[in-house]
Amino acid sequence: MYWRAIRDSDLPHCLELQIACLGDEIVGRAAALRVWNALPHHPAFHGTVIESEVPIAGQRLMGCGMGVFVTEGFASAELNQPRPGLNSRIIHSLAEGSPVVLDRAAIGAGNAGKGVDFVNLYGTWREGALDPPQLAEVQALLGVSFVEHISGYRFHRVLKECVGASRIALARATGTYRIVAEFPESESALAVVTPQSGLAAPYPVAAAMYRYRPPVLRLRSTEQDLLAAALDGGTDAELSTVLGLSIESTKKRWLGVFARVDQFKPEILGRLEPEGEGRGPQKRHRVLAYVRAHPEELRPFSWRSGKHAVAGRRARPDLL
Repeated sequence: MYWRAIRDSDLPHCLELQIACLGDEIVGRAAALRVWNALPHHPAFHGTVIESEVPIAGQRLMGCGMGVFVTEGFASAELNQPRPGLNSRIIHSLAEGSPVVLDRAAIGAGNAGKGVDFVNLYGTWREGALDPPQLAEVQALLGVSFVEHISGYRFHRVLKECVGASRIALARATGTYRIVAEFPESESALAVVTPQSGLAAPYPVAAAMYRYRPPVLRLRSTEQDLLAAALDGGTDAELSTVLGLSIESTKKRWLGVFARVDQFKPEILGRLEPEGEGRGPQKRHRVLAYVRAHPEELRPFSWRSGKHAVAGRRARPDLL
């Protein structure tokens, strides 16, 4: 099995894996689905799917993980007054036009401050289709994909509502999440990962969430978009199509990237061949190798001086 980023066509199949996490309790099914259809295009959203190379029980999509960055105030309120229906309150805020999810600027401020809060909306698998070894593989890939897909962010807290006895038991067994409160009436529990609990967990996935280094290249968002697309390979013509640019504009963005590398971390390029056809590809290869190892360079970051943390309500000391 393997993981990859979620696509729009995956969304209906992901939502049906655990319909109890749809978050439609307040706004209703139709409104919740409208919100979900828009979410994959929101800067606060991240999602991955677990696929099997060979169909299992007629299906290839075996699991998914989806979540959003939320305001510090929302996360603190949920932790200070735990109650079931975490997803429903996020979906309701989006449906009503008063979102508790962060925009790109707020994510950048959090990365430059004390961190960003994240809610894991879905972390689930196809019930009844997997034998024990396959289930263990899917669960392991969900953890690995979460860290790899959104590494480079400065995490503060990660919350989720575990729905169902098996998911509550998994949260307890891994030691990554700490159970804050259980809700027997809904067979769910609120769980959280903090820097303290994550770094103390016996599994490397949790510790990896809190290995953060600030970026140094000061890339513009357009330059980050170029590099993110280039990590998947492709010629300038192909990148131009993906980014909706002319080839000339794409080449200009590369020049902007190289100028920033020369200014802020010239050792990335080091000694290159003399001017010629091979010089440009050499530069690209080295820059891409660097950002692949330093994903923080491709994340929003506020370079303004002063306070960067996202404001919100004060959390209980044990949940900070």
